[in-house]
Amino acid sequence: MHGYIEKTNWVPEIDVFIGTSLIDMYSKCGCLNSALSVFSRMKEKNILTWTAMATGLAIHGKGKEAIKLLDSMGASGLKPNATSFTSLLLACCHSGLVEEGLCLFSSMSKFNVTPQMQHYGCIVDLLSRNGLLKEAYEFIMGMPVEPDAILWRSLLSATRIHGDVAMGEKVGKLLLRVHPERSSLNGTSEDYVALSNIYASAGKWEGVETVREEMKVKGIENKFGCSSIQTTTGMDPLEIYL
Repeated sequence: MHGYIEKTNWVPEIDVFIGTSLIDMYSKCGCLNSALSVFSRMKEKNILTWTAMATGLAIHGKGKEAIKLLDSMGASGLKPNATSFTSLLLACCHSGLVEEGLCLFSSMSKFNVTPQMQHYGCIVDLLSRNGLLKEAYEFIMGMPVEPDAILWRSLLSATRIHGDVAMGEKVGKLLLRVHPERSSLNGTSEDYVALSNIYASAGKWEGVETVREEMKVKGIENKFGCSSIQTTTGMDPLEIYL
């Protein structure tokens, strides 16, 4: 497709969907200039086109340019919606662009888009991935809406990755308090196990024992994974206790 475009100087002005797909392809392949070229040559653009180009800019660390593009989008009669910002924030999250992601999140009010749980989740994930656990915790605590268990689990997982036992303990206890019904779902609890694993990875066996005792008192069993393994006699079931 790229070779054909270069050879024929083809302009994707007829089918907006093809042009949008090209922008997405070029952006993900690291060819930002090619994506911008296609975007500038398109006569018809829809909200997906603008979102794809803004996301491409965000992926390449150009958060401010992405916001400027969103301004231009408004001038064209379209405006970014909640889905547009989800795509942009996910791009920043997976590219480790903390400043750009926070800037985009702050700009949502400018475009009259109210942050939803998935937007808060993107920011928590963005901060957590980059080791900013305290900032992620403070962000959750400052949310104007009640955070769900998914946000706490995202931060809890990050505390184990980054070896922050103190934060892991704080988040784990909060999670079990915020979402207690999960503690007995199907007789298992990944939340208790996650907290126990954080203690274990830090060699805090007293903490592990405390968590396991609490699980025992509440009748909660360890969840196990089930798979199969090839042996000389065929495929045998394999259970892995977490």
